[in-house]
Amino acid sequence: MAKLLQEIKSQSLRGTSKLDEIVAQLSAEDGKDLREALNDPTIRPMQIIHALKKRRLKLSPSSITRYRDNHNVAQC
Repeated sequence: MAKLLQEIKSQSLRGTSKLDEIVAQLSAEDGKDLREALNDPTIRPMQIIHALKKRRLKLSPSSITRYRDNHNVAQC
């Protein structure tokens, strides 16, 4: 096997996403609210980012967009 392919195959994948890590840090109620906001296409990513920033949590808008793309959240 080629060295590059062997190196790629030997790498472990992250078990959790950044969003899962953030939800785990929030209270159950706030985690549920975050999931609802992520699944609501009328809420813009920056609105979520600002609310998380007030709680000293950091997330990029692209993480939200990627989540929405992967979970088929229709964009408005």
